[in-house]
Amino acid sequence: MPLPTPEFPDYDPAFAGLTRGADDYTLEGLPGYLGLRTTGVGPGHLTCELDVRDELLNPFGTLHGGVIAALVDHVLGAVLYPVIPRGAWAATTEFKLNLLAPVRTGVVAAEATIVSKTKRTAVVRIDVTNDGNAAGAAQGTVTIVPPPATT
Repeated sequence: MPLPTPEFPDYDPAFAGLTRGADDYTLEGLPGYLGLRTTGVGPGHLTCELDVRDELLNPFGTLHGGVIAALVDHVLGAVLYPVIPRGAWAATTEFKLNLLAPVRTGVVAAEATIVSKTKRTAVVRIDVTNDGNAAGAAQGTVTIVPPPATT
């Protein structure tokens, strides 16, 4: 029997628009370099993808595991921002990643689903695919840091 789906009464569709890659929002740093694109977002759900490029391959011609780990880490935290208070911060505490198949070409997608969420932590499951084939499975814990108190 599958786990019950959590409810997200604080889901902010306006903030979800930013994670979708709105015109005024550009990913910087490593996510920008990797070319991550958000392709789907909803309450407790986020999908991102990237194109496999030569500079992301290891010496053996497969996508470096660190690239997949970076994609997983990105969606692990980003899935939370539309469902936590504005000003709060989602910090990856840990994650486990199983690499299931080598990736050489095409598009790699990561689909994050919040399994459980409290005020301070969340558990997120991530499925990674390469052109529709299983490439990785991950699960992680995120610490939710509340927004600073205003005085």
